[in-house]
Amino acid sequence: MKLLVLFFLLFSVSTLIAQSDTNLGFLPKVVLSKKINNHSKWVNSLEQRTFFYDDDFKIAHSLIDFSTIYSTRIADNQSINLGYILRFRNSETIHRTFQHYNFIGSYNALKIANRIAFEQFYQPKKKTTFRTRYRVSLEKPLNGERVDVKEFYLKIGNEYLYDFADNDLEIRLTPYLGYQVSNKDKIEFGVDYRVGNFLNKATENAIWFRTTWYISID
Repeated sequence: MKLLVLFFLLFSVSTLIAQSDTNLGFLPKVVLSKKINNHSKWVNSLEQRTFFYDDDFKIAHSLIDFSTIYSTRIADNQSINLGYILRFRNSETIHRTFQHYNFIGSYNALKIANRIAFEQFYQPKKKTTFRTRYRVSLEKPLNGERVDVKEFYLKIGNEYLYDFADNDLEIRLTPYLGYQVSNKDKIEFGVDYRVGNFLNKATENAIWFRTTWYISID
């Protein structure tokens, strides 16, 4: 675990040093989930993206995402998500559909979650574009072998996104500190660090300070 964290940190620092084109911003998000039955749930979220440092050195609203997901468990450690995102970016309205396959492994107090995703983007007067992504995340309680109410946990994620239209890759690193507020909600704070245009060797860095509030309304 320590070696993995060290690897992520070294990767982040070395990339930032090598590239000077870096944007900073804030990503607040609220996620509401409701249990449908013993195997399925309905998940909705609202996310806003705001730059506070970019090429123009000014605060600028970037986009708003509304998403809805139907998630169903197909095995004890596997699930499938079918979802839709409505995105408002400047004067654009973008529709996105996506499909996720999730599988989770547990090793003592360490939980390893994997997600394979396919996405389709629909925009007026533009061709439909496609993207695929893979994400792995590690979650570990800071006390004991499980996360109880009023306890903190650490979550570290690494994601790779391939855009078929641009023939390019984006890499994301997401270290978060989580807090289990109650049996119905939890909050995660952290950094969402993204390196874009990776294959085209014209890399763009973005660092988002993220706060996510997960609420169960069962």
